[in-house]
Amino acid sequence: MRNEGFAIPVLFTWRIARAGYQWIDVKGRRSLCPVDARRPDWLNMFDRYERSYLPLKERTGLFREFAALEPSERGVLPFANQFGLLQAEDNLELDSEFGPVFAHGEALELWHGEIKALRLATDIWDRVATGSRHDLVELKTKVAALKFPLALQRDLHLDDEDPAAAALSAIQRITDPRLREHVEARLLFRGNERRLQVSLMPRNLLGALWLQFAAAVDGLKNFTKCHQCGVPFELSRAPRTGKRSDAKFCSARCRVALYRGRIEEARRMKTAGFSARQIARRLSAQPGTVRGWLKAVERERIKR
Repeated sequence: MRNEGFAIPVLFTWRIARAGYQWIDVKGRRSLCPVDARRPDWLNMFDRYERSYLPLKERTGLFREFAALEPSERGVLPFANQFGLLQAEDNLELDSEFGPVFAHGEALELWHGEIKALRLATDIWDRVATGSRHDLVELKTKVAALKFPLALQRDLHLDDEDPAAAALSAIQRITDPRLREHVEARLLFRGNERRLQVSLMPRNLLGALWLQFAAAVDGLKNFTKCHQCGVPFELSRAPRTGKRSDAKFCSARCRVALYRGRIEEARRMKTAGFSARQIARRLSAQPGTVRGWLKAVERERIKR
């Protein structure tokens, strides 16, 4: 099942409101909606008000970013502005100066529930991945304390000697219903070729997040945080996916930004009277490297 014949591609594009989102009151309930949702041409001018992107390619650890969110209006809004809403159906009728308009809005309860569920599943998986029996036994005890019915306890393997079985069953119980609801298998054309292929297609961003998590569990993937921006990204176990195991940055942009930041800090310290050796010690660099930075800065200053 691991050969090329069963490697099913994932196709997913999502849209983000260009002007971002805002929390509004709709019939006594707070909802997160696009800022431009009350415009009369909102439903007919997608390219003007929205842009498309590929979440699963741009952020290999996006599910971890979502699971780490503070489940509050203030905590959710920046994520929505950067990655979009979780679903897409037009479920709200909004009043506007042009009359009623339809748009998609999401209650904080939806975000809170999904953040909590994905955080729990991710935490359980991280404990399984560490292989710490103490953590797994503690986790199994917490699950058992919930007093599930006997049939469900057997499904969760709570009577097994191996606590990892209970942990994995808990992940399965949390994840499976969401994959069934938000991800579908389709037979689609392969690019511009006259050929059909089986593809997995998340129906929305929520499905993409859970599918990305499931793929991480299935592939035993490891993640680390970028030394520059703090975004989690995948460390690869296979060719053409993720970053090298010793990677420190999620992108070339972050690598260059950190490098330029160190040079700028060296320049400021030099102006403040620090020696190259003192600067090197502060920035964990070699004195010769610092001298090279300072010479390059000086050459740029002279050119200007």
